[in-house]
Amino acid sequence: MYKLVVFDLDDTLAAVGEAALGETLTLIKNIEKTGVNVAVCSGKPVYYLCGFMRQAGIKNIIMVGENGAVVQFGTSLPPKRFVFFPYLPEADNEIAFLKKEIDKLIPDIWYQPNQVALTPFPRSEEEFNIIQACIHSCREKIPHLTVYQHCDSIDITPSEITKYTGLQHLSDITGIKAEEIIAVGDGVNDYPMFEYAKYRVGVHVEHPEAVDKNFDTIKEALEHICEIIK
Repeated sequence: MYKLVVFDLDDTLAAVGEAALGETLTLIKNIEKTGVNVAVCSGKPVYYLCGFMRQAGIKNIIMVGENGAVVQFGTSLPPKRFVFFPYLPEADNEIAFLKKEIDKLIPDIWYQPNQVALTPFPRSEEEFNIIQACIHSCREKIPHLTVYQHCDSIDITPSEITKYTGLQHLSDITGIKAEEIIAVGDGVNDYPMFEYAKYRVGVHVEHPEAVDKNFDTIKEALEHICEIIK
């Protein structure tokens, strides 16, 4: 019996930078009505996820932000519960160092206002290349960091922080076991989440072997989930 469905946000529940479709929200609310918990696990910070979900009218959602760094329960403020997950302190120093190096090369780069990770948003392919080269040249000085590149940004996180560890800590808090979790995602930073959850649903994932079912759209994925949790 499944007790929790965990969704990635960008290019899963909604296109990057766009609102979720009405039919998507209706199907999520249908999942909630069955008594199954719903969570979103994203590279975005929880304050972003909170605003997104409040606007969508989904109030009781669990939000795991910054690729597994923090969790917030519910969209009310102050939150019902808010927890930072552990990682080695060396990562903070390495993130501060790397930010200084990037700032030297692109002084006006915009960073997502995270609480743990570093997420620069390049404005061009040239800026992407500059940041990638910077990370590569600093690789030996940042051994405690993991890098995920997306279409619009680069997530740089403590290596102990992944969507796997985020769900693992969430299991510890809620008592919901891995075999009771369905994970839904599309991208490279979702693969750790797929490794943890018992049942994996992809939305046009590049490597279909990483999931149990792979769909072209979130609508198809949600309809499938609604069927299997009945």
